[in-house]
Amino acid sequence: MSISLSEVAMANFRTDWNSDELNTTFMRRLGMQKRYLPARLAIAHSLAMSRPSHEEEELVLVNQDKPDPGKVIKGYALFGTGTTLSVWLSLIVQKSGKPDTNIKQLIADVGVHWQRGLARLDEEWKQSGGQHAAFVRRLVGLAELPTAGAGKRHTGGSTADAPFSTGQINVPIGEIAEDVTSKEKVIWNMNGQGGSPHSAIMGGVGSGKTRTAVAMLRRIREQADVPLLAFDFKGDLGTDASGGGYHIDKIFGAQTLEPPRTPIPLDVLSLQSRDSIAIAEAASRFRDSFARLKGSRPGDKQRTALHEAVTRALHTHSPCELHHIKDALIDVYTERDMKHDGAISTMEEICRFPLFTPANDPAAFFQTSRIIKLPPNVAEDSRTIVVNLVLDALDQHLNSLADSQCDADGARSLRILCLIDEAHQILGSKLPSLASLIRMSRSKGGAIMLISQSPDDFSGADDEFLSEMGLVAAFSTNAPPRHTAKILGKGANLGALGTGECLAKKRGDQAASRIRAW
Repeated sequence: MSISLSEVAMANFRTDWNSDELNTTFMRRLGMQKRYLPARLAIAHSLAMSRPSHEEEELVLVNQDKPDPGKVIKGYALFGTGTTLSVWLSLIVQKSGKPDTNIKQLIADVGVHWQRGLARLDEEWKQSGGQHAAFVRRLVGLAELPTAGAGKRHTGGSTADAPFSTGQINVPIGEIAEDVTSKEKVIWNMNGQGGSPHSAIMGGVGSGKTRTAVAMLRRIREQADVPLLAFDFKGDLGTDASGGGYHIDKIFGAQTLEPPRTPIPLDVLSLQSRDSIAIAEAASRFRDSFARLKGSRPGDKQRTALHEAVTRALHTHSPCELHHIKDALIDVYTERDMKHDGAISTMEEICRFPLFTPANDPAAFFQTSRIIKLPPNVAEDSRTIVVNLVLDALDQHLNSLADSQCDADGARSLRILCLIDEAHQILGSKLPSLASLIRMSRSKGGAIMLISQSPDDFSGADDEFLSEMGLVAAFSTNAPPRHTAKILGKGANLGALGTGECLAKKRGDQAASRIRAW
C-alpha cells in the first residue's frame, strides 16, 4: 500500500454539500459539538454495510466535484492519530478490497462511506420517529456483538431485532457460475425485491452439490456478516480432525456442536409468553413434532396424554427441559391407568442423553453461528427431534420479531442463514417447522438452504414449498422425469449434464439454465 499514516493525518477529507448539511443537522440532533463526530458515526455505519457499489462511488465523486463541496476535515481530526488512525485506515482499505490504495483513492473511499452512512443514519432517525433515545437504542442494537453460547443462560437483549446485512447480496451459482450457452456469469440476487432468499440444491453422490452450496455461502459471508445455523448429517461441513472438510466453521466462525457429546446450549422450549394460550400452542407444536418420530406413532389417547404432559411441564418448569416432559408424561399415564407404550419408550430414549441445555434463550442462541453435527451414529429419533425442535425455536423466534427492513432498492436485510445438508434425511418426516420457515421467514430475515440428493425428495404432499424457493439448482441424478419437470420445467434432463454442470432456475424464470458451477 503506497500510503503513510502521516499522509492520511494531513489529508483533506470532505463530502458533498448536501451531506455536509446533513452532517451539521446530526450535530444538532445528537448534541455534538465537533463536526467530525457525526462524520465518524456515518463512516463506521457505512463500513458495517456491504461494500459500496460502483454506482455509489461514481455518484459521490460527481457530487464532490461540484462547485460547492462540503467543508474539509483534516485526517487527524476525523480519525485521530497513532493506533486509532491505523485501525480506521485498516478498516477502510479492507472494505475497499484495494490493497494498493493511494491517498487520492482513500479520500474518495472515505467520501463514499461518509455520504451513504449519513443517508442511512437519516433513515434510521426517521424510523425512530425523530426521538433521540429511540435512535440511540436502534444503533446500539445494530452494533452489539453476539452473545457467547456457553456459561450461564444468556438473553438476546436489544440485539433481537438487529439485522446482520444491508444492501443487495449477489451470489454466483457455484465457483465458476457460467451459463454453458451464453458464457455469461450467472448471479442470483438473493434478497432482492420480489424474490426469495431460500434455495434448494440437489444432486447425486459426488455431483458437487455441497461444494457448490459452500461456494455460495462463502460469497454470502463476504457480503453480509450474517450468522449461520447448519445441520450436518455427514460430519464434513466443518473442519475434521485431519484438517479436511468444507471448513464452514472457519468461514462463519461457527461453534460446532455434536449432541449428546456437546449438548445444544438452547432453551429449546422457551416461551414468548407464559399465558395459557401460549402454553397450549407450544404443547401442540411439541406433540406434532413428537408424532413425526418413527418410534412413537401416538394414537388419539397418546396424543391427548402427551399434550397434557407438555402443558403441565411448561406450567411448572422455567426453563422446561425434555426430561420434565418425560416425567410429566409418566405421571399422566399413571393417573389415567394407561399402559406404557411406544410414546413412553421414545420419550425415554430421547432423554437418555442430554441433547439440550437451556444456557441461551433463542434470541441469544441464533445470533451466533453454529454447526450441529448429527452423524449416523446418533439415533434417528434423536436426530429428528433435535432438528425439529431447533427449527421450531427458530420459527417462533423470527415470528416474534418485526419484519426485516428493506433498503431503497427493495433489498431485505437478513438475520440468519439456515443450512440443512443431506436434507432428504428429514424431508420425509414432513417437519411442520421447516415448512413454516420456508413459507413465512422471508419477511423476518430468514434464509433457508436445503441440500438434497434428488428432486423426488421434495415430492411429499406436506413439503410442496419449492415454489417458495428463490433458486433451485439440480446436478445429475436419476430422478423420475415428472419430478424434475415439476421443479425445473418441461424437458429438463438431468441425465445429460456434464461434470460440474447443473440446471438452475431462479424465481421468475420461465425455464432453467444450464450452468457450469465448478
